[in-house]
Amino acid sequence: MEQRKRKVHFAQILLVAVIVFTLVLMLYPLAMALWNSFKTDLTYESTRWFPTLPLRWKNLVSAFDSIYKFLINTLIVAGVGIPGMLLIASMASFAFTKIRFPGKTFFFYMVMALMMVPTILTLIPAFLLYKSMGLQNSLMSLIIPLWTSACVGSMFLLVSFMASLPNELFEAAQIDGGGVLKSFWYVALPLSAPILGTVAIMQIVSVWNDYIWPRIILDETKFTISAGLLLTFSAEYTANMPVMFAAYLVSSSPLILLFIFANKFYIRGLTSAGIKM
Repeated sequence: MEQRKRKVHFAQILLVAVIVFTLVLMLYPLAMALWNSFKTDLTYESTRWFPTLPLRWKNLVSAFDSIYKFLINTLIVAGVGIPGMLLIASMASFAFTKIRFPGKTFFFYMVMALMMVPTILTLIPAFLLYKSMGLQNSLMSLIIPLWTSACVGSMFLLVSFMASLPNELFEAAQIDGGGVLKSFWYVALPLSAPILGTVAIMQIVSVWNDYIWPRIILDETKFTISAGLLLTFSAEYTANMPVMFAAYLVSSSPLILLFIFANKFYIRGLTSAGIKM
């Protein structure tokens, strides 16, 4: 019995040690990028592996001046594209779960099958399509895909959530004189607020990290933040590593703030969707 307790105790210590070691491997590069954002060139060359004082706050100003246009472009794409995507995806999910129409199951599986198509395969056809529409070098070429292809992945969560909503609520709304649109707007949409918030956060992160498509369809003046960072700091500030780290910090700050203030709602929506699936 005592020997078994020793084995269990040793296994727990080993597990904690592995977890701590993994956390260090994950967090140290982030911490290194953080403290290198506030160093001078000379300080960075000699002390890049640990933090030093004083902090050079001017790096943040220089970095912001270099990337603020890309941040604005990204905010425009997210601010216009994501609300439209949420509306379209929620309406389609409501139709698939609460409205009866011929071929509903077939059409639903056809939409879900689009998730199996790798995005990389559609880059050239999408480029030719948007070019023929005159949307090359336009932010609409980033917004429209949010209204179309991004809805497919969002519907995967929304359908499972809306299917769990009691049908009695919608029957009561119909008895009170509410049609399909009113049932959707006043019943389904408010009840789906947690999962809609989760989907919105996921899509904001996706827009922020999107690199390949903006590089293909836009020129340098219309880049979003991921493409703009590489463009700016692969040429202009190649030797100024602290400013580059500062730019990474500035560009990721909106996502960090989003995680801090919306983390509770994100987890709540994701777990509720998972349970109801």
